[in-house]
Amino acid sequence: MVAYLTQAPAPSPEHLAEIARLEANAQDQRRRSQESFDRCDTDGFLSQWANDIGAELNARKAELLRNGGYARFRVLCDAAGNVVADRIHEFADRYAPEWSNATVKRWRLPDDLAAKHGRKWVPVAGYSGKSRVQKKLELHEEDRWFRAYAKITTPRGAKSTGLAGCANAYVGTFRADLHTEH
Repeated sequence: MVAYLTQAPAPSPEHLAEIARLEANAQDQRRRSQESFDRCDTDGFLSQWANDIGAELNARKAELLRNGGYARFRVLCDAAGNVVADRIHEFADRYAPEWSNATVKRWRLPDDLAAKHGRKWVPVAGYSGKSRVQKKLELHEEDRWFRAYAKITTPRGAKSTGLAGCANAYVGTFRADLHTEH
């Protein structure tokens, strides 16, 4: 059973100790990156990149621990604020050129709501935060707190091997109940 928290829990004493360790590591990695740059200019770009992304990862992990190991993610709610869908599904955009890898995002309604509304997929509100379909169905999006973790990853479908993979890598935050940490 997934708990839909409206506020992040307070960090535990163990979290606070780990936050201090992670922040010290991140600061050390940033220092080493700057030293590498000062020493060899752009010749040490890979070690600088590795130190910088490692520092970003440690900073993100510390941020998660400050929130009790939780992060905010969007959910779809009914008019009363009850969560009706907690996961966004991505599909290839059938109207976009094949080479673009464009996607569309949708909420999957539970079967009882899908039968009631006559549709099982509802569009994500997007950047504007508004959706005519959601409004018509008396649904809206809100943030809820879920257990989460951070890791260095690449976009799905990206060819991320060798040195070129560095350009695609980023620090992502993931829900622990939907993904497994590797």
